[in-house]
Amino acid sequence: MSFSVRPYQHQAAEWLSRRKRGAIISPAGSGKTLMLAYALDMAIKSRVRGRKVRIGWVANTKEQCQQAQEAMDTFPLVAKQDIRIACAAAATDWSDRDVLVIDEAHRLASAPSWQSQVETCKGAIWLMTATPPEDPALLAVFMRYCEKMHVISREHVQNNLAPAVVRWLDATDPGLKEPIDREIDRVVRIRQRYWSGDQGQLWGQVAWQVVVEMGIVANVARNSAAISAATNDRPTLVLINQVEHAHALAAQIPGAVPCYSAMGAKARRQVLDDFLAGKCRCLIASSLADEGMDLPNAEVLVLVSAGKSAARTEQRTGRVLRQFCGKTTAVIYDFKDLYHPLPAKHARLRGELYKKLGYTILP
Repeated sequence: MSFSVRPYQHQAAEWLSRRKRGAIISPAGSGKTLMLAYALDMAIKSRVRGRKVRIGWVANTKEQCQQAQEAMDTFPLVAKQDIRIACAAAATDWSDRDVLVIDEAHRLASAPSWQSQVETCKGAIWLMTATPPEDPALLAVFMRYCEKMHVISREHVQNNLAPAVVRWLDATDPGLKEPIDREIDRVVRIRQRYWSGDQGQLWGQVAWQVVVEMGIVANVARNSAAISAATNDRPTLVLINQVEHAHALAAQIPGAVPCYSAMGAKARRQVLDDFLAGKCRCLIASSLADEGMDLPNAEVLVLVSAGKSAARTEQRTGRVLRQFCGKTTAVIYDFKDLYHPLPAKHARLRGELYKKLGYTILP
């Protein structure tokens, strides 16, 4: 792997290399992992020679751990240090580390398991994310660990991202609304017997679960539109909610292969390598591809998974924004989901985000 430093990356890495605690906030596709490795390289070069620097790196998935290792291997001086990389789920003790890097650090704000292990580190703590918490309370928790943030705007990286074009798919089955509403009411009545929390929260959880099952996974018209969008001659990423849905779609999309956590790290790595090498044209992935997965050759995204989270949508669409040889545009297929008011509202929220991010929106 080689690294051609862009001006915004140099500025951010230099800023972070002088910090005891800090966070780099940078859009998806801007090269955050290499940026952090570059900051480590700068920090090591500036210190008095002595023992190896003890580096810790926390990531969310094994794929992100591998990407971290590859990024640090890019810098020979960093690669010679005492490096330990682990998934957050391993709950590692970082008390002996001189510096601890937290990948996808927005998770830190709402996950006590992340917080407890980060708090074991007595050295420098560096965070990176594309989507810091929007909720003020969660942002306050996030800021406890970084003190200051260096924000790289989308304008800074725009020339280094592929132009994004959003195409809305109008695959509406008007006959779904009543069955979905009946199923929501049925499940809510059952769960109310042992539910002691807010009733609105209960309805929201049940409604989304039912929408996923009946409005996304089992929606024939919607699935047909997704299959058509994914049947093309360009490297394509399809994001889904359920493993069973991945297999169902893969059976109908030429050259498609499912990719999900339960298949195991070795098999998953082979699928990803095949996709990057062009041996697999279409990757149908679960939430493990929502953030941090490096798929620079992906040109088309079919957002089957839907949802209302702005942070998650930005992360997901960022999977296809990386520049790559031959890539002129990144095409994002999304769904209007007019079959029910709840997913239709989510679609409108995603549409507002696309405008905010400067994506070109086609009818």
